Amino acid sequence: MKEYGLLLENIDLKKYNTYGIGGTAKYLVEPNSIEDLVSLIKYLQVNNISWYVLGGGSNVILPDSNYDGVIIKLDKLDSYEVNGDIIKVGAGIPLGTMVKKMLDDGYTNYGSLMGIPGLLGGAIIGNAGAYGVAIFDYLISVTVMDYDGNIRVLKKESITYDYRDTELKRSNVIIIAAEFMGIKGDVIEEKEKIGENARKRRDSQPLEYKNAGSVFRNPPSLAAGYMIEHAGLKGYRVGGAKVSEKHANFIINYDNATSRDIIELIEIIKKEVKKRFNVELKLEQVIVKW
Repeated sequence: MKEYGLLLENIDLKKYNTYGIGGTAKYLVEPNSIEDLVSLIKYLQVNNISWYVLGGGSNVILPDSNYDGVIIKLDKLDSYEVNGDIIKVGAGIPLGTMVKKMLDDGYTNYGSLMGIPGLLGGAIIGNAGAYGVAIFDYLISVTVMDYDGNIRVLKKESITYDYRDTELKRSNVIIIAAEFMGIKGDVIEEKEKIGENARKRRDSQPLEYKNAGSVFRNPPSLAAGYMIEHAGLKGYRVGGAKVSEKHANFIINYDNATSRDIIELIEIIKKEVKKRFNVELKLEQVIVKW
């Protein structure tokens, strides 16, 4: 498989997700190009080898078990091109890098997303957002590849999406690129806002611990963190997983947590919030199963 890109063997998955959990994977491949990705997928299909596309690992709960397959990382698909006010970006670019490049070009409409970890592909799948701005707000189209290697372009209007959710989470496609509308603005003012947002994050989120961001989507009524806190769960622990005392909608890897610890804690939170507020919390993070 090394002809398709960087090939690593027996990798420790704890180094590839922000929770710092998981076992080992037999292989990891970073394709050099879209063409190499197409060839790799065809090779894996023909040889009946299981595979999983992993982005920045910032919104996933990986299993504790080892993976006898191939982890595909799209980090090398990190192109960035501007044509007029349309920005075409590869799915492997870190979201923060894309925002910075846009700011360098005078586009301020995604400044609020600075500080969100992970790669662009994952941000699109989950319609990531912060401070009133979401990735789909200025999206034009997404280029995807199906599991047979066929590439097509999906217009934003053809994709079903919602707050922190899209149909792409449940589709058998790999995001390889996207196009966005860039809007010019006051870059200095936007950078000041970014600095203020960074201070807010440091003050309100448990950035000193390994975590994967907000665990649950905010319902229309009350914020998930508010309900979890008022269900008496701040600081509640299962094994090494703990509800953050700084922000209750964060689970932190407090002491060598396992995937099982985190998932069990999630179920307890859902049960207690349902009992206290009669609200069914919806998971924002993705539980991965091999």
